[in-house]
Amino acid sequence: MAMPRQSDLYLRWVREMRQAGWFRAGERVGAAVSGGPDSCLLLVFLAQYARQAGFNLAVVHFNHQLRGRESDDDERFVGERARELGKEFITGRADTARLARAGHRSLEETARELRYRFFFRLIAEGKLDKVATAHTANDQAETVLLRLLRGSGTRGLGGIHPLLDGKIVRPFLSLTRGEINAELVSRNLAFRVDATNQDLKFVRNRIRASLLPWLEREFNPNLVSLLKQLADQARDEEAFLEEAASDRARPWRVAEGGVEKIPVRRLLEFPPAIGRRVLRQMIASARGHLRGITHAHIDSLKSFAAQAQSGRRLELPGGFEARREFDWLAIGPVGAITRGTSFCYEVRVPGRVRVPELGLEFRLEVSENLEANETRTAYNISEELALDPDTLPGTLVLRNWRPGDRFWPSGRSRPLKVQDLFRESKIPLPARQGWPVLQSGKQIVWVRGFPPGRWLAAPRPTRRRLLIFETPLWKCRDCQ
Repeated sequence: MAMPRQSDLYLRWVREMRQAGWFRAGERVGAAVSGGPDSCLLLVFLAQYARQAGFNLAVVHFNHQLRGRESDDDERFVGERARELGKEFITGRADTARLARAGHRSLEETARELRYRFFFRLIAEGKLDKVATAHTANDQAETVLLRLLRGSGTRGLGGIHPLLDGKIVRPFLSLTRGEINAELVSRNLAFRVDATNQDLKFVRNRIRASLLPWLEREFNPNLVSLLKQLADQARDEEAFLEEAASDRARPWRVAEGGVEKIPVRRLLEFPPAIGRRVLRQMIASARGHLRGITHAHIDSLKSFAAQAQSGRRLELPGGFEARREFDWLAIGPVGAITRGTSFCYEVRVPGRVRVPELGLEFRLEVSENLEANETRTAYNISEELALDPDTLPGTLVLRNWRPGDRFWPSGRSRPLKVQDLFRESKIPLPARQGWPVLQSGKQIVWVRGFPPGRWLAAPRPTRRRLLIFETPLWKCRDCQ
């Protein structure tokens, strides 16, 4: 393949590459070449630029095996281009149609996943440092329109990112398909035509063949450029808001064993644009990705956090769930949040103990003289029903209740099962998970929300009372 003169388009592109700094001397860069017009021109541009910039170029091709002999012909064609340039040719292949059927997924989605998995494997194995793909400004415009039609928010309007994970580079995003076609003609470059790109059963092809040309013709001939600018602005604003959301939520987010937690009150105090991103970041952290999460999921999750009672759950895609756990919203794998509510801590009097499983700190105080008008934030504990610290029979342990636990609260004629107390008080089953109790020796002396043990309640004449207070951990941080 002869190397023609340096065209105006090529020189403009080189200036953009130098400014971006994506390709560095000594790096091994793979040009992803399908055989189509865009990727064939990308290969020529990169081959010319590699000699100037000092990086090593290889040619990468993935055969999706979707068109039988034609797919194999594409692979041979790209291999010939690689040999003409004296470049290493790296190939991969998979039966995309079979894998799409097995996974009940679309051909487009499956093909993209297989292709990028191949690219990242080459990078992980050290064969390449980066892979460059030939996405154009038209591809960007089509992506933005497609996401608009699907109801995407600002994140989706960012379209195709110029740099993915610092490893996948899209150096042609500033070039239109018209510019590329004109350059192909001037260089007399051969390329292959993929018939599936004309198949109108694919939504993107209908946008490319019908919608975008009609919008350009009827409304604005510069629509591709405008949509590209919209994507650029959306990415910039999204990056700023993502960072702002991370900074705002950092003091309150808690990660425990794959479960993400945040105080509901703090979450609801965030501006809506920040709150939505915080929820997305929590889901991404818990799941490792955001695939399958839509704007509707985020809105439902925010409403759930604001309105649900403790113990309620909301199913999320991919085997994950959100739970309202007292004053906290927790997001994690199904079952993991419940498992995290088992705890047991020894406590001293006076003293305090943090229970991250509940997102709470409990404080035990001995009051010698509690005035009636003194404000306290104790949970359902009054002066009259406080514990008498002098009658406690043994070491104090704060733990979660367990099936079979029995407790004799003040005002009752006999001991009762804790679960019967829950039933009487109409506490929902999910809310009972992790319900705290205080055990002294072998005896339960206090159950959260109920009167203290009958024989341990402080008599009215005494001035010494053991009071139990609880504070959300995020409030404890506030005080630091």
